[in-house]
Formats: sequence, structure tokens, C-alpha cells
Amino acid sequence: MVRGDSRHYSLQSRTSSGGNGTLIRSTTPDQYDDDDDLLLPRPNSSKSPLSKSCSNPLRLIVLTVFALLIFISGALFHLLVVSLGEPVSPHKIDNVASVIKASKVKEFHTALTQNSHIAGSAENYRLAEYVRDRLQEFAFDTVEMKNYSMRLPYPDPEHPNSVKLLSSENETLLHSCAPQETPLTDFEKTHPTTPLFNAWSLPGTVKAPYVFANNAEEADFNYLERHNISVKGKIVLARVGSSFRGNKVAAAADRGAVGIVLFKDLYSPEETVRFPKSEWAPISSGERGSISLNDGDMDSPGWPSVLDSPNKKTGTPQYTAIICQPITGEDAQVLLRALPDSGVNPEWNVGVMEGETINVGGGDGDSPLLEVTVSNVVKRVNVTNVIGTIVGQVEPDRWVILGNHRDAWTYGAIDPGSGTAAMLEVARSLGEFLEKGWRPRRTIKVASWDAEEWGLMGSIEWVEEYRFPLRSKAVIYVNTDVAEGGHCHEVMASGSPMYDRLTTGVLNKVNGVNASTALPLSGSGSDMFSFYCYAGVSVVDINCNSFDNVYHTFHDNRHLLDLVDPDYKSLAKVASALAQVVVNASESVLIPGNVEVYAARISEWWFQHRPGLVEVLIKLGEKENALKPVDTAISNLNEAAKQFKANVYDPLSPESDPAEVRRVNDILLQFDRVFLTDSQVPGTNSFYSRHLLVSPSADDIYSGSGFPSLKWLVSKKDSITKDQALYQLELVRWSVKSARDILLFN
Repeated sequence: MVRGDSRHYSLQSRTSSGGNGTLIRSTTPDQYDDDDDLLLPRPNSSKSPLSKSCSNPLRLIVLTVFALLIFISGALFHLLVVSLGEPVSPHKIDNVASVIKASKVKEFHTALTQNSHIAGSAENYRLAEYVRDRLQEFAFDTVEMKNYSMRLPYPDPEHPNSVKLLSSENETLLHSCAPQETPLTDFEKTHPTTPLFNAWSLPGTVKAPYVFANNAEEADFNYLERHNISVKGKIVLARVGSSFRGNKVAAAADRGAVGIVLFKDLYSPEETVRFPKSEWAPISSGERGSISLNDGDMDSPGWPSVLDSPNKKTGTPQYTAIICQPITGEDAQVLLRALPDSGVNPEWNVGVMEGETINVGGGDGDSPLLEVTVSNVVKRVNVTNVIGTIVGQVEPDRWVILGNHRDAWTYGAIDPGSGTAAMLEVARSLGEFLEKGWRPRRTIKVASWDAEEWGLMGSIEWVEEYRFPLRSKAVIYVNTDVAEGGHCHEVMASGSPMYDRLTTGVLNKVNGVNASTALPLSGSGSDMFSFYCYAGVSVVDINCNSFDNVYHTFHDNRHLLDLVDPDYKSLAKVASALAQVVVNASESVLIPGNVEVYAARISEWWFQHRPGLVEVLIKLGEKENALKPVDTAISNLNEAAKQFKANVYDPLSPESDPAEVRRVNDILLQFDRVFLTDSQVPGTNSFYSRHLLVSPSADDIYSGSGFPSLKWLVSKKDSITKDQALYQLELVRWSVKSARDILLFN
């Protein structure tokens, strides 16, 4: 039921809920109560109540005076409310953390992790309905299930993927790698899950000698090249971790490899007790995951994925350039031991080869072969987001959004079930205050995204559909994902510098510390990416600082929580942090942003790149003076930010002129939007990387990068042209100048 005066926001009422979620219908005039007839007549009335009263002049005068009194009193009350910056309801949230309950987090988590629930599956849709039902139960004003149609690749049960070790002479089968991990608990033995595979791998079969390339990063390939070991025409064997797996695939393809096999290196001699007796995953674990460097549905880039999209593509999906298949660490140990000694024995710290000599292979002669087969099939499925809304009382057109994805490669106890359970507890806590008569100043939206694991699909499609409303209305997007990974010691965060101080203050409170370090930038490892880099919405990503070594494995199930957080206290801490950031952003009369901190970070990033840019300019025959316009723009921005905070923001209070408060808040909202461009930023991998300041790094999309286009200029100094360099510098100068211009309040 809609709380407060529904006519103040939207004339909506809730009908029955079915398989597609809560149905919302507009209330028509003939459905009003009798009292509403004084304001709006029924369409089938021949005369309005007011026209009937005209036959009695005295009655008309009384009604007129009465109407004026109502209007004046209502106007005065509304003016008082807005000027004081208070909700119409007298109830306020003094301490949202006080109602967070670990027992409720556990209840939600248990419901969310009963079965494996990959995107597009019936179980994942059932969980969408579960989230919908909870948000309705928590008295959210509206709850919508939003479907998008897209193609996703899945393992083919009739033709499983495989990795086989063959002899070099007659290609005798020496070893077959396991299609998935060995079940170790009764739960795993009775609850099937997805076999090992990498989404978006090129399908087919390749057979070739193989080379061990450590982490398959630039430094590793450079090491091999210095020792005359080539991966061209060969299959690369490499470890996951240290950077995004898709970057490893791309790096191997760039160097001419025909395939890559990835393994999870979890062995550690110090950790002798393994899952299911401890949180340390066994050596027999493998890691599923997407390997695409593209995010969103590449069948319809720039448009939401609906069947009638004007930009909908068909044909072959955008696969990776080469075949990729994951294996377990146990199988990797067999493959590493089978490599002949080529005379190159790096001192790489490889856990599964602890105490043994590491051979990279790659020499001529009797090198064994790998045969890798990927038979994934593409299916068209519905991706379902769930969006719950609490309409704001004073500023319903300003949105504070909290979100997490729901889909998982296996059971999702850690990724993302821990985060979703924490998010639902925030929603339940807000519902508890709604029941007491509270309503937020600004609108709060809680979102459960689908198909995040495949490339942030659900959130990107929603951002594409609501890109322009988001640019005008969104105050902040708060993301979570992993709220527990194994003995969570502290809640951590990343995101936009705009909310550095707000978030740091909350983290200090929940962690019981007094830190002042700047938050790291967000990358594209979770759903905050498109909000920040495509829509220009300032973001905060709150998670748990712990080592999640069961990440994307068979063992990411609720048995792990029984081991590391049986009382669910760590998840409750994350829920508390999320709730405090959301409530602060939705209730503060002045948006709790800080442009002075942001400007200082911009200056910091600039001076990190400046020495390399000087080298680029000199190489192109330019002088260092070409950087002076950017130096000046950044200096002016920092001065304007200090003046804005000291002379405009700080003097304001909840009692200030509402129009002035609104203007200042709008400046804070638009600050990140200034840095958006119309095309993909150079030095990034994603179509959706449009933010000049903070788009994810090209060499590791999990990490954010300040001024990625400048980083790109430095990395391409041997091939960049003078016009390209000067153009990118001018883009930076112009965006920084524009940021300074919007701070000039008058």
C-alpha cells in the first residue's frame, strides 16, 4: 500500500500480483472516494457538486471560503516543510543500523542459496519472484519485474567441453581433465550445478603444443620472449587471479596463441585443512566465469535488449578470438608436470608446483599436446531485473539506488548471495520504518540485477533504457556484491571521489577505526560500472575485505558460511554500512558530496601521468608548454572547488532557502556528468566507457583508472600521432574547465 498522501506523488494502486510481479494501474477518477468528488467530478456526472451549489449563493460563499482556507493552510504547511527540509511525516530514522538483524540476513541467505541458479534458469527466475515478494512484504510503493531478451552461451550437456593431454608421437591419450569439481558434501552430492566453462569462448576444437605463461600478463609474455619461447600457434596454460581472466585471453590471442586453458592455483603448504573442514578451497577446484571484454548485450549496444530494438543484431555472437576452457588446479598439476624441460625454469610462485621445478615448455621435440574442445551453445533467454521503489516525500524526482546482482555460476553463497541477503536486510529495515510512518526525503530504489556474471547484462540494459532519467534524477548508485568471502575482517568500499568522505565516515563507524584514506576507483567488476561510466552517476561499491578463494567454484555454497560466519555478523556489518549510506544520501537536505575532494583526486591523477606525457610530446616534436592549458584548468578547478565548498556549500543549512539548496544539490549531481563523452574513451575496452576520468583500465577491467585516455597516450607513445595526442589533451582540458564552470554558482 502506498504510504502518505498518494495524490502527492502518483495516483497509483496495487492490484493482484502474479508471475510478472506487482501490477500497477493508474487510479481513474471514478475510483476516488466520495471526498475526492469535491476536487474532481466523476466523468459520468451531468453536473459537478460546485455547479449544483450555485443555486444557493450563501452556500457558494461558504464553500469558496472553505476551499481558500484549505488551500492557504496546505500551501503554508508545504512551504514550512520544504524550507525546513523535513519530510511531511514527523518520523525520522535516527539510527538505521539499530534495526539490522543478523538473524534476518541468515533467513534471506538460506532462501537465496538452496540451488544453483545461473542466469536464464528457472531457479534464477524463482529467486526473482522471491525478491519481488520480499519487497512487497516490506511495503515498497511499487515493485516491477523488468525483462530483457538476449542470447547467452551455455555448456551443452550432450557435448561436454573437454581438455585432453596427448602424447607428441601418436597422440595417445595421457590424461583427461575433469569437467567439474568433485562434490565433497552431502549438499553438493544432491544438488547439481554448472560444469566448468568460460562464457563467450570461441567454440570449436584446437590441438597444439602448450606453454605455461604464469598469469598470462604482459610481464609474463615478455619473460617468455626474452628466453626465445613463443606462444604463436600454441595453447597457453595460465593461472586465473591477479587480473581479469578476459584480459588474459586477449593477451594470449594478441601474441598468436590458438587457445588458452586457465586454472585456479589454490595450493598452499600452510593451509593443510581444506574445504569442507575450512574455508580454503581444495586443489580440485576450478573457476567459471565470463571472458568477454565487452559488457552488456552486444546484440544491441546503446539500446535496451528488447525484441523490437531498432539496433538488434543477429548472427554470430561476439566470441573471444581464441578458445578458452577452465580446469581444476589438480588437473593443472598434471599438465605442468608433463611439460619437458626447455631450459627455462622461472621462479614463479606456483602453488600447485610447490617444491618442484617449473618448466614452461615451448621447446621443439617431444612436447606433449593439448586438445581443447568447447561446445557451448547459444540460447535466447529472458533476463529479469527486480526494481522496488519507495517514493520520496519532498524530492520524489531525486533517486538513491541500491543494487546487487542475483545470478550465480553455481549456488552463489558468497557471490552474490551474501550481498543480496545484506541488501534485502536493508530493504526490510526501511520497511520497518515505513510501518512507523517514516518516508524518505528522496526516492529510494532497490534493484536485483540479473546476468551480471555474463557481462553486467541486467544492470547495463536497465541503464540503457533509463539513461537520460538517470542523468537528471540519480543522486547516487550504491552497489554491493560479495558481503562475505571468508572471515571478513573489515567492510571496504570503492567508487567516485564525490562520496569519499560520506563513505569513509560510515566505514570507520562500522569497522571501529579512524581511517582517512581515499577510496580506490571502481572498475567494471560489478554493476556500478554502467551507472558511473555510461550515465555519469556517482557510485559507491561496498563489500567485504576477505579472501574469497571459493570464488566461482562448486564450493561457493552455504556450507562455507557455516564455517566462516555462522552468526552472519559480517553480513550484518555490510548491511549496516549499506543502510547508512543509503539513508544519509536520501535524507540529508544537502547532498553529502564533496567536490573539493574530487578536484584534489583529479589533480593527483593528472600529475601521475604528466611525466609520461612530457616524454610523449617531446617524441612528437612538441614542447612541455602544450600541457600548460591543462595545468591551468586543473588549478582553476581546485580553486573553484575550495571556494564552492567554503562560500556556497558549507554556509547552507536545512533552514536555508529551498531553491538555493536545490541549486547546490543539482551542481553536485551534475559534476560527474560533465566528464562524459559521446564515444568510447581511448585506452578502454568497453563500449560503455564514456567517463574521461574513471573508466576501467584496459589491461585489467576489474580496476579503475584515472584519466585512462592519458594512460593510453603514454602507452602508445611510439605509434601515436601529434594530432591524436593534442586532441586527447584538449578533451581533458575542456572537461575540467566545464567542471569548474558549473561550480561558479553565480
